[in-house]
Amino acid sequence: MGQIQIIVEGMTASGKSTIVELLSKRMNFSIMPEEFRDPLDLLSKFHYDHDKWAFPMQLNFLVTRFAQYLCASEENNYILDRSIFGDKVYAMMYYRDGYFRDSQLGCYLTLYDSLLRYVKPPKLFVLVRCEFSEIMRRIKSRGRQDEIDAGIEYWRALYDAYMPFLDLVKSELHHDVNFYELELSDPEFIHTPSMTDKFISDVRKYFPER
Repeated sequence: MGQIQIIVEGMTASGKSTIVELLSKRMNFSIMPEEFRDPLDLLSKFHYDHDKWAFPMQLNFLVTRFAQYLCASEENNYILDRSIFGDKVYAMMYYRDGYFRDSQLGCYLTLYDSLLRYVKPPKLFVLVRCEFSEIMRRIKSRGRQDEIDAGIEYWRALYDAYMPFLDLVKSELHHDVNFYELELSDPEFIHTPSMTDKFISDVRKYFPER
């Protein structure tokens, strides 16, 4: 059994995929990407009917991300774009917003806690932060209709839900785990060698073998 090298977490449009691609290219990691669509298109259905689709969608994402986690854990060379840890952020937000009933949240948390027993922490968590105004600009710019139709209130709630993410993960993992917070509000980050070089240099400290 191997170990996931890096998990990159952050809310939608924060820049996770940009960072995953950068790490893969510069440090020769393999990418295990986020699965944001599924055969039943539950995410799209959720954006048009929260009450009906929140619970089945989130269960599907949890199981899918757990399977990805296990696959990525078979070797010592994978990066994950989001993980089951971030999935819980969404579930708790949907419960607070009334899209999960008490019984549904209980079912979700029972499954989540059971799966977590089989999860080996990564060598490094990279948490991507981004200003809310820039998040919204990126969502509008990339033009995914279901994301645009979700509305600013939904994205604001998700943004707030992600703020205590590190504390959430630290409370659930009984291991010493490295965390790195990256501010990615500047859209020129990826085009500025001094910024990307510093980030890669910082990350390399956790991977001296690379």
